[in-house]
Parts: sequence; structure tokens; C-alpha cells
Amino acid sequence: MRQKIVWFVLGVLIGSLFVVAAYPTSRAVQYGVPTVQKIDGSNYTAYLLYNEEGLPLNTDVLKNTVQKLAEESTPNAKWHAYAVPGLPKGLAITGYGMKVTQDGRVDILITVKRAGSPIDVEKIQSRLLEWSKKAPTFKPDRIPKRKIGVPKGWEVKTVGSNGNVKVYSTESSPYWHNFGRVELNYDDSPYGKLYAQFSIWGLWNDGNPNEERLLCTTDEDGHGTYRVTPGVAIGGDYGSYFTDGIKITHDWGIDSALSGRLGEMKPAGTLEKDQTMTISIGPVSYPIAIGGYKVYGDAIDPQAIWNFDIPYNEDSSHHTIEFMPSSEGIVKESTLHDGSWHTVIRVTLWARFRHTTVLGLLYHHDSSVWVDWTIKVG
Repeated sequence: MRQKIVWFVLGVLIGSLFVVAAYPTSRAVQYGVPTVQKIDGSNYTAYLLYNEEGLPLNTDVLKNTVQKLAEESTPNAKWHAYAVPGLPKGLAITGYGMKVTQDGRVDILITVKRAGSPIDVEKIQSRLLEWSKKAPTFKPDRIPKRKIGVPKGWEVKTVGSNGNVKVYSTESSPYWHNFGRVELNYDDSPYGKLYAQFSIWGLWNDGNPNEERLLCTTDEDGHGTYRVTPGVAIGGDYGSYFTDGIKITHDWGIDSALSGRLGEMKPAGTLEKDQTMTISIGPVSYPIAIGGYKVYGDAIDPQAIWNFDIPYNEDSSHHTIEFMPSSEGIVKESTLHDGSWHTVIRVTLWARFRHTTVLGLLYHHDSSVWVDWTIKVG
């Protein structure tokens, strides 16, 4: 009799496992044509994209649309930029907002859900509209502490694609220019939620004709951060899922023509539980704290990777985990300035969720989403 009971319980567990593993399905996603709502603000223009019938937006269509909007709204700007998400199968873009200033800076809001989940059009539209009312703000230009350029008594000659020769022979007065920000919200019910917000900087007037330096960073106000919240912490309609792993990646080598490589990354190395430190990179400096888990920061050029070691089903895995890394990328200037669009960095946030019961030992669910930041100079 005992043996029958054991097999019955095991059968229930395995059956439950198959039920859990069957979500999500592989059904084809039906996409909708985006409605583009234009709002003229004070010194900026906002574009809100969503589908009025509650259908998700296609990534390629979204990319082509916002690329044209970025160019057409600021035809005289030196730089143009935009960012679009990349989605694994089973994910859907529910809403997209982009604020563009006259000098080409952008502030972007992206909302993502699991494909097949109902999309509340009115809620998406209302959120985008409320977001559009606030004028975008950017950090002021910052002068680096160290001088950059050609040392006294030296000179550098370059030959452009058109045969023109330029000579650089003096130190320059470079400055970090903050020209964009992205906010991404991913609702992966019932497992949890992923959130990312970061700023992009460029080092201008550095006197180096061969390289262009860029930063993907947080700022002193904590506006740039990566956050994972498990379902067990959210409650309500969410399941009892905890966070079993997190990985954040800054990849500066997406466009091979740019010959992108990783410069500085912070933090790096092993960060122990309950460790606190101050991060200084480029124009920003901010405190960072580790609570109840370890983080391993590795420079695998051209990628900066932060992996999290989270105690299994313990307290820290049941609550929001927030982290604030930054990295520098170095790309080929002649290619970046060729008048074409180039993706300079891909930012990826990945998380693994498990169930708090014994099912968590047998099954896990991975959530991931990434954002490509694309620039056109000239």
C-alpha cells in the first residue's frame, strides 16, 4: 500500500511538472500595426506607439518606424539615436514611447509582456500619455579629470575614406555628453518582473581620430539600474516563484564593422555578500551595495558580464534584487561617422525563476530581454 501511495504522489508531481512546463505555448504571435501618436512638448517631441486592438508590436516594424521618426524629427542634429528591444520567442512589445529633443537626444520607454497575455490598451495608452507629459532631462556635460589627446611634441595623421588628411598635434578639451536614456519594463507573469534603466554617454572632442568612446552607465541619482522582482514578492495573481539566478550583459561587439571592444567596467571581480563600495566611471560616481548574494563581474571583451550567485530559496531570493553596473565601449570612429546607423551596444537582462515547492527542484523558467542602442552620426 505504501508503494502505491509513493508512486501516486510521484505521478502527481510529474503531472504537475508537465502542466507548469507547458507554459508558455509555441503558438504563433499575431502582430498589429502600430498607432503613432505625436505629442509636441516644450523643446521636445514625444511619439507613442501601440496597437489600438490590443495586439503586440513587431520588432522589425517598430525598428523601422522609430528610426524614421528619430531622423525626421531632428533633421539638423549631429547625432541621431534610438533603442529597440530584442525578444526571445514568446515575448511581445505592448507599448513604446520616445521623446526626442532638438539636438537629437532621446528618452525611451518600453513595455513588454509574455505573448498571449491580455494587453490592456487603455492602460498602455494612459501610461505612455502620462509619461510623455514630463519633459526629458539629461545630465550636463562633464569634463574628464584626465587630459585626453595627443601629447605635446607629438602629432597624429589620419587619412579619411575620401582621401583627406587630418593632423592632430595638441591635447584637446574633451567632455562626456549624455545623449540618451532607456527604461524597460518586462512583466513575465506569473514568474516575476524585470526592469532596466540606463543612460548612454559619448566622449566628445577627445582629439583621437581613430576611436570613439561611449558609456552605458547609471547616475548619481540611481536613475540607471537593473532590477528583478520574483512572483512570490509580488503576490496577487503571480505564482510562488523565487529568483535563482541573474545575469546582466553589456555587449559592445554587436556591429562587427565598429570593431567594438570593452574599456572599463565597474564593478569587476567578486563582490561578496553585504559588501558596499563606491563606483566611479567616466562622469558618474555612485554607491553600490550587495545584500545576501554574490556577484561576479567579468570582462570578456567585448562583453562586460555580471553573474549573480543567489542562495537557493532563501530570503534574498524572495525579494527584489537591484544592481547598478556600468561599462565603457570603444569603437572605430571612421565607421561610426560614416552616416549609417550602427548598433553600438546590446544590454541584456536575464533571470531564472523556480517554484518554492519541490517543483522548483525539477523545473525552472528563464526570462530574458535585451535592448539594442543604435546611433547615426552626420
